[in-house]
Amino acid sequence: MKGDKRGAIEMSIGTIVIIVLSMSMLIMGMILIKNIFSGTTGAVDSINRGVIDEINDLFTDKNSKLAIAPSTRKIQIEQGTLDLGFAFSVRNVNNEEKRFSYSVAVDPDFSIQTKCGIATREADDWILVPSGSMNLGPGAKSELPELVTISVPIGAPLCTIPFVVSVKDGATTYVETKVELTILAE
Repeated sequence: MKGDKRGAIEMSIGTIVIIVLSMSMLIMGMILIKNIFSGTTGAVDSINRGVIDEINDLFTDKNSKLAIAPSTRKIQIEQGTLDLGFAFSVRNVNNEEKRFSYSVAVDPDFSIQTKCGIATREADDWILVPSGSMNLGPGAKSELPELVTISVPIGAPLCTIPFVVSVKDGATTYVETKVELTILAE
């Protein structure tokens, strides 16, 4: 009879210890997850701040109409990678407010079918938001850079594709430049 009570007490203590350890691990796991997610948000904010600072540095010339980050205008993305790309900002060098539209597409002078083995339309579809517009006052530049995100599918050809960033003031081309995308193996 005495042995049964002692076993019951040991069983109760063992259960309590397991519950306490489980709760401790659950709380520590939640704290770890919170720290991971808050660290990620901080990293994104610092990346955004870095892109904005780089674009602002590129606008040191008062006549500069377009700034692109990275300033080399060359990006490398691995096959199967989603939502990487580049950023750009426009400056209105006119004396009045203007509405600008932009588009990003494969360079029409590049024979993508011959050099990469894919259709122009297929590569254009990799761009998440290929066009947009903005209103800028005289001498003003975009407050936040426009982000051009590219999702390169698995199986995309390993080649370099030039994309044209074209900014228009109405029907007139305001400024135009190229950005080279090099696709790397995953």
